Amino acid sequence: ADKLQPANIPKETIGCKMAALALVLLCAATIMVAPAAADVESHSFPVFNATTTESLWVATNTSIIMPAALLFGPGQSFPEGFLLLPKRVDVWRAGAGGLPTREASFNTSFTVESSAPPVSFVVLLDRFPTLNNPLGLRGSNDSTTGAVPNATDGLAAVEIGTVRSYAPESPNVGLNVTITPNGTAAPGRRAVWVEYNAVAHLLRVYVAAGGEPRPARALLDARLSLAGQGTTQTAFVGFFATRVRDVFLGVRDWDLTVDRLDTDGKKKGTPWWVILIAVLGSVAATAAIVSLVVCSSVSRRRARDMEPKQ
Repeated sequence: ADKLQPANIPKETIGCKMAALALVLLCAATIMVAPAAADVESHSFPVFNATTTESLWVATNTSIIMPAALLFGPGQSFPEGFLLLPKRVDVWRAGAGGLPTREASFNTSFTVESSAPPVSFVVLLDRFPTLNNPLGLRGSNDSTTGAVPNATDGLAAVEIGTVRSYAPESPNVGLNVTITPNGTAAPGRRAVWVEYNAVAHLLRVYVAAGGEPRPARALLDARLSLAGQGTTQTAFVGFFATRVRDVFLGVRDWDLTVDRLDTDGKKKGTPWWVILIAVLGSVAATAAIVSLVVCSSVSRRRARDMEPKQ
């Protein structure tokens, strides 16, 4: 008798196999992703507009605006200020004697228009700067001690410094990474990556043309310990510009991922719901594999039944 050709396999059998295989792959992806998602906190803002800024705050030298979307109303002014996440992120945790035992690593990326004014990615303290500070949000020009790491290429200039908005009480705290696009270069957006390795105490800043992948080599790297910068254990994170409007219009595609720390300075354990997802994913994957085996067995049995009798 002629052998059964693949084209003669019943369609329902093929569909059964494909569905089971897809379920196996989906469950495997869920099992792998769920534990990783529990250890980090992520934020993503493709654009800043009246809708997305409903969940953000603005801090100026004279007021705290909640939500930031209020600035999109008619007749609103745009003073210098910070556009911030409302929830403080983990920076470090103290151990015995109150000394830091662990810091949180973070990765952030965003794009800026080539013609945009300078904009700064900032890590503040766990409180807003004092209102009506006579020194303003940028503080005193002589409040920074030591050389300020900086670098320039054809796309942008990068400067790493501290936040001076809490002067005179705390003149140099947190982190201030200022990006100044090169407006004379080719038009378009500039992609920026700011990565902090808390274990190595190393900050790296990468710059590329918009749409290009992150370069292999950083434009600027600097030794840094955020816990040693007078920074509180949690902090407000966001952007600063001489006009908040410059952040609204100039910054796009902002993504932030930061480690979550437990009270003992370690990464937070996996929540019960993540464990449940992983367990259910494992059970579903097992069931899918069993279904795949059953489908294969039924397919072979049907194939034998369809063979011409001698």
